[in-house]
Parts: sequence; C-alpha cells; structure tokens
Amino acid sequence: MSNHTLLTIGAFMILTSVLLGFYNLLASTGDDIGNAQEMILATTIATSYVELAQGLAFDEVTDTSHVGLTGISLLTPTANLGPEGAGEDSIQHFNDFDDFNGLTVEKTATGTTKRFTTTFRVFYVNQDDVSQISAAPTFLKRLDLETWRSSPVGGVTDTLRLSVAMGYFHFD
Repeated sequence: MSNHTLLTIGAFMILTSVLLGFYNLLASTGDDIGNAQEMILATTIATSYVELAQGLAFDEVTDTSHVGLTGISLLTPTANLGPEGAGEDSIQHFNDFDDFNGLTVEKTATGTTKRFTTTFRVFYVNQDDVSQISAAPTFLKRLDLETWRSSPVGGVTDTLRLSVAMGYFHFD
C-alpha cells in the first residue's frame, strides 16, 4: 500500500466519525423538538381546563347565593368535593370549581393522533399557605392537574403538573 492509500483510508475514517456524530446529534435534537411539542400540547390542554374551572362558581352554594364570612359551614364538606349528582356527569355540566375533583379525562389533541390524559384533584387549602391542604372548608380551594401523553405508548413521556387556586370573596 502506498502512503496515498493510507491517507485516503484515514480521511474516510475521520469523515465517517464526523458524520456519525452529526447524525446522532441531529437525531437527539429531533427527539428534543418532539418532546417540546408534546409539552406545548399538554400545556395547551391543561390551560383550557384551568380556564373552564375558573369560569365556574366557587362552590355549589355560591352558584346561586352569596355566602358571608359566617356562612363557611354552608360550603361543600371536604369529603364531598366533586360533582354533586348524576346531572354533573361531564365537564359541560359542571357548575362549580370543585366538580373537577377525582375526574380523569383523555383527549386527542386536535390535528394529531396523540392522546393526553389529565387527572384532577381539588382541595380546600390554608388561606395563609396554599401549599397546605385544609381538613375543613375554607374560602380558598386549589385545583391540581396532571397531564401527560398516554398514546402512542413509547418514548419519553413527561408529566405536566399545574396548580391553580380560587378564592371566594364577597363584598357587601
């Protein structure tokens, strides 16, 4: 073998190494972009649910009346947070914030075949610290959502966790 042949083989080996590194980088960048797009979809879905919840009354009793500061005992008991009956069997029929409690929804994102699952939990929280769950009714509730891609299965699946608080204040 001549020196030119060895140089040519060496050049092809270097070129092959560079191309493999480039294509690995390109593939991982594509995965990162795909994951980011999924999280944007999850954020959009979760935000839509939050907006729906914030448009509802604070509590079943505040949907049709005003509860003063002394009427805290009229609020839904902690153990009964959630839909009030068979008439509230879907989001379209919810009338107050805590109706979301215990709900699990699966939704296909528009324009894709990807399905996202969202779970909801509603708690009364301490008015001085919304991270502390209260065992008794308060004039402040927190909605916790978790949204993730449930289909197609495979790949990296991140979970978006989001919380929003709603307070009830009545000014006479």
